[in-house]
Amino acid sequence: MDNQLEHTRDIWVNAFFTGNYEVLAQYEDEHFKVVYEQDGRIESNFTRYEKIAHAVKNGVWKPQKPNVQSEDYEFNRDQTACLVQIYLEDESTVIQEKWVYQEDWKIIELRFCKVRQDIKL
Repeated sequence: MDNQLEHTRDIWVNAFFTGNYEVLAQYEDEHFKVVYEQDGRIESNFTRYEKIAHAVKNGVWKPQKPNVQSEDYEFNRDQTACLVQIYLEDESTVIQEKWVYQEDWKIIELRFCKVRQDIKL
């Protein structure tokens, strides 16, 4: 199951960095959200798609790939949910991805934490 999740994550991450919001939509849950804890801001997927489409259209979509130190995968008991914690080399920020499996893996939340959070599924 984790190989399937890793493959799905690779497609999703590549779609983000290339600005392909149509592919993003295939792998993001309809209630997907991005949480920026430091700013106290939450972004829905529809808002994001509009921003990405606008930036791509204007040739300014150039997100920076973070320097990842390590990634931890924590699956629930029946392996239908996974919390991925991404630790960055040069920042105190921890990025968390919450994934669920229902026929396919879908991401339900992307969270930029200021400090490490121990969340259980």
